[in-house]
Amino acid sequence: MECVENKFLKLPNIQKYEVDRRTVDGFIASVEMDDGFAFKIHAYSLQQAFPSTVLQLMEKKSNDTGVRILISPYISDRTAEICEKNGMGYFDHAGNCWFVGHSIYLSERGNRNPRPKQCGAVSVFERSSVVSSLILRELFADINKVWKLKHLSEKVGCSIGQVSKVMGFLVKNAWAVRTAEGYTVSEPDSVLREWGRVYGRKEVVSYPCYSLDNPSALERKLRRLKQDTGIESYLTGFSGGVRYAPVIRYNKVHVYMSPEDIKEAVRYLEIKEVDSGANVVIFPLENNSYIKDCRVIAGDMVVSPLQVCLDSLQLKGRGEELAEAVLKKEIMG
Repeated sequence: MECVENKFLKLPNIQKYEVDRRTVDGFIASVEMDDGFAFKIHAYSLQQAFPSTVLQLMEKKSNDTGVRILISPYISDRTAEICEKNGMGYFDHAGNCWFVGHSIYLSERGNRNPRPKQCGAVSVFERSSVVSSLILRELFADINKVWKLKHLSEKVGCSIGQVSKVMGFLVKNAWAVRTAEGYTVSEPDSVLREWGRVYGRKEVVSYPCYSLDNPSALERKLRRLKQDTGIESYLTGFSGGVRYAPVIRYNKVHVYMSPEDIKEAVRYLEIKEVDSGANVVIFPLENNSYIKDCRVIAGDMVVSPLQVCLDSLQLKGRGEELAEAVLKKEIMG
């Protein structure tokens, strides 16, 4: 109760803030403003405010009169987004908050609040979680498809337990829904943003190089590389993304290759590794999930739209804009 009281009593236009009574899941408080306007606050306290739990709470308490707020030790960005979208205020134990009502607007973010330990949760999006990645990639191959756990596990070639773990995580975060027919992703854009955020936390090995050729000439050399040496390369990032959604101009080529082929490719392409000023970046293929559902577009091998989005989200400049365009056109369209 204190984390709410302290915020309201600091406001100059609050005449009175008083807790009327405790409830089973929180408390009810009365607020009176200096212009005479009064209202009730229905506060709901959750030890763990999972997005799915918050949505269920909102549905269950939708008939409560007055202003609703959520109180929890930790409130994730996803939970905060849901609260703001549905007009429910929130307060955490670190002082982060959001509240809109009458002439009151409270918003405070950035106070460090350690995330509670959730065993296995973040690993779903980690680069090293290859099986989870394959499950997610299968979901994004047809975002409107409804899956039974058994069918999805057979399609990916993994255990039902692993599929259940991934789908349970998505449902808990209100990114997917479970119906009588099965599971489906309900918030693909939110999944992709969070996946990209976690995906980019680990610095990956890359080979930044400089070429005297412009991007189009270099990409022609990459086609000949396959013909002359058998070395496969897969465009990604800006150079891959424009094959799906030509919304930007670019001057840097991003490409995947097998680690054992990179040195020979560098010699063939007549490029050299540099510390700065790179106009071509080679990423070693850590595993084949990166090239799942790759396509041939106008003679170029290009990673899937999903992989383009994940990689573009890590690029400065217009990477996020490109990822958004590819998402809308190729995945959600």
